[in-house]
Amino acid sequence: MNPYEVLGVRADAPVEEIHRAYVRLARAYHPDYFISAPPAERAAAETRMRAVNEAWAVLGDAGRRRSFDTETPRPFAPFSPVDDDEPDPRDAPDVPYRPAPPPSARDRATTLAPVLLFASSVVIGAIGAFLRLTGVVAIAGVLFLLACVGFLVVPLLALSRARQDEG
Repeated sequence: MNPYEVLGVRADAPVEEIHRAYVRLARAYHPDYFISAPPAERAAAETRMRAVNEAWAVLGDAGRRRSFDTETPRPFAPFSPVDDDEPDPRDAPDVPYRPAPPPSARDRATTLAPVLLFASSVVIGAIGAFLRLTGVVAIAGVLFLLACVGFLVVPLLALSRARQDEG
């Protein structure tokens, strides 16, 4: 919206008149005056106050006001002229490059293995710590390390499968 319209002044108004209009509107719409107002009315006043502040930021600064006054809005122009002979990519059907096969049971097991190893290491470690069995805690540590390695290897395997699929 035009900052002159927001503040309710003419485009050729002097700075003093613009400042008076800003102060008048700031007093009228300041959020501190709407503390006990209903939330909708308070939100409307805050929105209006933001617009007043933005308009003052442009018109209160001589340089920004001068650039706003001299700026002429330019219509949108594409980078290259539109050629009617070119097909519109939006009209093309949305077909995947190559249909992906459904994941096999082996793929699902490979994906879930690190999670299951981690969960079992936590359970076995808790049991071993509760019963004070160092051998069981050591097994839990080995399972935890295997889970960590799995969390690194499984994504790499998925990336290699995707790379092979690209052809």
